Amino acid sequence: MRLVKIEQVSKEVVDLEWEDGQHFLYFVKKLRAQCPCAICRQEKENNNPLKVLNTGLQEVELLGWNWIGRYAVSFRWSDRHDTGIYTFAYLRRLCEESDLGVAS
Repeated sequence: MRLVKIEQVSKEVVDLEWEDGQHFLYFVKKLRAQCPCAICRQEKENNNPLKVLNTGLQEVELLGWNWIGRYAVSFRWSDRHDTGIYTFAYLRRLCEESDLGVAS
């Protein structure tokens, strides 16, 4: 499934339109938390009992995005993180399998 349009609705929400006509509202903070880059994946998988847990994401703003070919998008965040490549398949699965998005 191909993503055809991204629109930032507000500081907290982005609307993604898919080629099948579906729209999903994604919450920016949750989208950032699902970053698929190697560093973020390692952080999520690190089960070190001595590590101090992060009590929540800092307030992060979506600054923009770049299309990666015809298969993915890379988001630019105010925390200077921009290495995650969100494939269209990954974004769609996140929305359909969690509370990340809401169909509109």
